[in-house]
Amino acid sequence: MRYRKGASAERELIKVLEENGFAVVRSAGSKKVDVIAGNGKLYLCIEVKSTRSDRVYLGDEDIRKLAEFSRRFGGRAVLAVKFINRGWRFFDVDELVKSGKNGVKYSNSGMTLEELLGVQRNLLEVLRNEGD
Repeated sequence: MRYRKGASAERELIKVLEENGFAVVRSAGSKKVDVIAGNGKLYLCIEVKSTRSDRVYLGDEDIRKLAEFSRRFGGRAVLAVKFINRGWRFFDVDELVKSGKNGVKYSNSGMTLEELLGVQRNLLEVLRNEGD
């Protein structure tokens, strides 16, 4: 069950990244990185997690492997967390702060997808989305 939930989150993120002009590769059964995405300007090496909780745990070894792979690849190491019923948040691996046993707690911390991608939304678009 856990694998299916994670794989589903990975596929959802891939679709969103492709809709934003990225070429994306999923590394099924990955050991270092779940998703690699690039658009010629920005290259992302992403570890994807999904949880119903308000926090997710990522071990020191997983963080180290992602950071090392990203450095060698020349990409930005990112933890993408789908907080179910709350949405996606993105964390630069280099800026993760341990919370107990490596927990990342949902709050206003982390970035939205738009912030991660450097996409600016205009005011009308924001107001339209809030009315939905």
